[in-house]
Amino acid sequence: MKSRLSISHLFFSLFALICLFALTAPASAADLVVTRYFSGLWDQPKQENQGIMLQIIDHDIAVKRVVAYWLTYGDNLDSAWFIGIGQVEGPLIVLELYTLSGIGFMQDDVPDIENVEPAGNMVLAFSNCNHGTASFELAGADPSSGEFEIKKLAGLYNSRCSGGISDDTPGNARPVQMEVALEPAREEIAGRGKAKFWERADRSDFHVSAEDIPDGDYALWVLCPDAVDNPVGTLTVTLGEGGIQFRSPESNGKQLLTFDPRPCLIELRDAEGAVLTSGDARLAEKVTGNADGGHGNGMTKISVELDNVDGPPGASGEASYSVKNNSAEFEVEVEQLPVGTYILLVNDIDQGKIEVTGNDNRTKGRIRFSDPQKEDRMLLEFVPLGQLIEVIEQGGADPILEAYFPDPDA
Repeated sequence: MKSRLSISHLFFSLFALICLFALTAPASAADLVVTRYFSGLWDQPKQENQGIMLQIIDHDIAVKRVVAYWLTYGDNLDSAWFIGIGQVEGPLIVLELYTLSGIGFMQDDVPDIENVEPAGNMVLAFSNCNHGTASFELAGADPSSGEFEIKKLAGLYNSRCSGGISDDTPGNARPVQMEVALEPAREEIAGRGKAKFWERADRSDFHVSAEDIPDGDYALWVLCPDAVDNPVGTLTVTLGEGGIQFRSPESNGKQLLTFDPRPCLIELRDAEGAVLTSGDARLAEKVTGNADGGHGNGMTKISVELDNVDGPPGASGEASYSVKNNSAEFEVEVEQLPVGTYILLVNDIDQGKIEVTGNDNRTKGRIRFSDPQKEDRMLLEFVPLGQLIEVIEQGGADPILEAYFPDPDA
């Protein structure tokens, strides 16, 4: 175990010596991003018993570092390997290659041994979570270069790779809901828009909407620090309204979210330039709900509007929670959804059905809870504070309305 630890320390000490090559532009909306789920064993399907062991690792700066072991063979036909150390850049991994020499089988640890030599470089490019290409250049007396296919052979236990940003979200991440207004960028523009971002442990969403601007196609630009500016998609406005949606993991009708919009400025552009812009503002955590009264007088009342995530235009909802003395009540009401049955999820747990009734002019439905239980309500056996509230269609998978219910004590 001691020798393993020593080599690990050696790998990390090499970070200070790495000088990376010129990097290509970050991933656009059509690309993928390399995440922790790319860690694992990558086979060389066209070569015999060769491959790359890849590990995406933590480090002390906001960069995804990579340690790789290229398992191959030497001129003597015996097994050989290279150490690769580098970092992730969008859909690429850029590595410096090193060799080690002068170490015998099961040799004792030798402090301060200087046996690491630069050997060349390697770039891994991925077309999806399971396939890619490795290109290399080896230095030395007989320099060589080449390219070969790689294919995922084994990955992390019980993991799912999507190629989107949610793959790197920690399992204990607090649900976050952020938004920023898009204002007219030119005098003749009278419309407005909004960008919204949601993050939870298993999913990330990014939506941009616009209204009251001329019909047509608009390029969505997400202008991030230290990134090459590229449009990430096209928002189409019809009858004065339009929107574009991204999600990680990818979902029907939503593009794969491979970029993090939180530190970025957001613009919709036409042929003349910016039409709507966030200006100097960036996505900021949405402050939802309101509290009436306080714990001091034994009463708390909080309400929050549900965001229309994937529902028909005009669909809306509200959730409210109140505590007075030793009694608690929780209610969710929805409007302008198609007539039918919907499920209320609180922190991904099914808490009951909402029956929506009405006609083409107006539909409405609600579900009510209380503790102690009242005659016209279900027993309230959960606390909604700080939880994700979702309304989904019965038999469906994606939320139609949702909100993060505030917790005034958090």
